[in-house]
Amino acid sequence: MMSNQFKKAIIDDVIPHNIEEGMQQNLLDLFESAMKSVGTTLIREARFETSDFATSKMRDCENFTLQLKKIKLEGASAWLGTYQRGDQHLTVCGHLE
Repeated sequence: MMSNQFKKAIIDDVIPHNIEEGMQQNLLDLFESAMKSVGTTLIREARFETSDFATSKMRDCENFTLQLKKIKLEGASAWLGTYQRGDQHLTVCGHLE
């Protein structure tokens, strides 16, 4: 069995609000990294500050809060992520395969 850390991160759905396309892609990259990180544990919920990611400053993604929650999607485990910074929001659903 392959460790979740080495599985491919798949984005199933994205709902942006006040997020530019370039920033959205950068936030999705951080989401994939966070999903792989918590996917190797028994954690069901996690909260991140994007400023803690080494690449957030160069990607202009600082000062977002990312709330991750493990959910069931069509009988399989998935992750629901919500980014927030002021009036900017991004909701992401993804899984590992």
